Amino acid sequence: MKKHLRKKTLWLSFLSVVTLGIFIVLAVGSSLFIPPSRTVSIGKGYHQETYYTWRSKRVTTGKQDDQGRWVGTVKSVWTGSGGRLQYTEEAMMLYGKREGPCTVTYPDKRTETFIYTQDQKMPKYKTTQSGTADASAFGILYNKYPWFLISMDACGYDSVYMEAFMDTIEILLNTYPVDVTEFDNYFEDVLDRLEETPYDSVITIDADFFLIKGLEELKNAELRLAVIDRYRSGSNTTYEVVSSTYPGYLHTLNDSAITNHDFEVFCQDLDSCMESYGVLDPMDTLFIDSLDVRFLRALYTILNVEDSASSSMQRSVKSTAPAYNMDGFRDVVGNLNTIIVPLILKSTPKEVGTIVVSSMLPYLLQGDILRRVIRESWSVKNGIIRIPTAATVFSEFNSATSVTLHGYVLDKGGSELSTSGIAWASYYNPTVDDNLVTRETGTAEDFTVTLHGLKEGDTYYARTYATNTAGVAYGNCISFVATAPSGFDEINANPRELLIYPNPAAAMTTFSFYLELPENVVMTIVDMKGHVVLTQDHGLMPRGSNQIKVDLSGLPDGNYTCQVMNGTKRITRKFVIIR
Repeated sequence: MKKHLRKKTLWLSFLSVVTLGIFIVLAVGSSLFIPPSRTVSIGKGYHQETYYTWRSKRVTTGKQDDQGRWVGTVKSVWTGSGGRLQYTEEAMMLYGKREGPCTVTYPDKRTETFIYTQDQKMPKYKTTQSGTADASAFGILYNKYPWFLISMDACGYDSVYMEAFMDTIEILLNTYPVDVTEFDNYFEDVLDRLEETPYDSVITIDADFFLIKGLEELKNAELRLAVIDRYRSGSNTTYEVVSSTYPGYLHTLNDSAITNHDFEVFCQDLDSCMESYGVLDPMDTLFIDSLDVRFLRALYTILNVEDSASSSMQRSVKSTAPAYNMDGFRDVVGNLNTIIVPLILKSTPKEVGTIVVSSMLPYLLQGDILRRVIRESWSVKNGIIRIPTAATVFSEFNSATSVTLHGYVLDKGGSELSTSGIAWASYYNPTVDDNLVTRETGTAEDFTVTLHGLKEGDTYYARTYATNTAGVAYGNCISFVATAPSGFDEINANPRELLIYPNPAAAMTTFSFYLELPENVVMTIVDMKGHVVLTQDHGLMPRGSNQIKVDLSGLPDGNYTCQVMNGTKRITRKFVIIR
């Protein structure tokens, strides 16, 4: 029965309703198939998010960045049936992914600590270690994503069971001819064959994890980021934000036969629809959650212009929930990345919206960790070269016009690298067609580069690139504001200490400092009378250069002192607010 829903002829016709129906069900907290996820503010900038799976519950507590992604020290508590504690994870997060130390504590007080970058364990899993026929999918999972195995264990599936399950999938995959374009179809067929076995339950819980992780990845979709930027700017339209900050996204739409004018008309409808829901306050602690709900509803409304928003949404929710119950979330989007093709559009906002939704789905599909590692094992064993996997880390400011960045190639893809380095520009997701700096020190897989020619005060974006015979891959995109020592007593300041910019300040101000080791950071601002006017506890922050952005618009003009306590060290700088 599931195979019929995977037929390619049905995907395009059900794409908008099924996908947006799932998004909206999750956004509005429907309890039609699982208890609702919920995010609440618990004060002092902290949020608490609750997710339910088939057999467990995860409660995550920490801070979120301006895009609603976890940042800093984040604590997750997993409990099973009857509220029984399974384990607690305390991890450093950046852009919603594990970046740095992660400690897992079990009920018996036993602990394990891992070091991650972009959710992958360090020391990284190297392709040179997996270039033989014994590179099992379980081995790759164990070496790259131990957090996934720990989560499965919390739901009752220990490593022995998971290894047997994954070995079974690989054995069944070996019965198919080697065809890269058909891998996703093979994988889905194998899962179909296992649904009538005891492995059916692990397939179900993995689909839950796919959904949770996929929604976290979806927060990085460019259009969503542009909508957030538009509200925070207070004046620009979404189209203007996309054109200036996310031009690569606009080029992607152009490749799908969407003209700039067509997309601008779509953005006008999107902005108008979101504004019709009422005013959003960017300073509200639940701003991001409210925006996400309105964003998804607005998309749904545009795709269903012939119906009223409320009745269409209700029908979508009702029709999507049974599909999830019967066929699993994986069946809805499992092999979508191999079959979505550019549609022939009439360029109406509704039709543009269909392509927009399609462009968001690859982010969702990144949450399918099980498929990812099985594909890698299958490719290694069959000698198939894959594009590399890379990551980017900010290192430190050198001056007002240069910075140092760190690049990692976590997996070479089964082939030697031809080039690696950093791509950078003044807009999001730069490519090799923009500014490039090839690696200067280190190895092809672990290197540093220095970017020169920056303009003080401007915002820049950068990401690692790596090329092999399969193509070019990019790491996560980071942003930074070029800065240099400034202010009263900062003329001879060590750039690894506390920098404040702009100084004089007015509203949003950046406090930049360097940590030799991961440490707990508390920032305090004191006025000239010695009164503490602002205190922020940022918890454990990673080694290297860190930036804290603070809105000072509520403070009167005058002279202030900022103190940053990291461990036992106090860093102090003076600054002034002038409007």
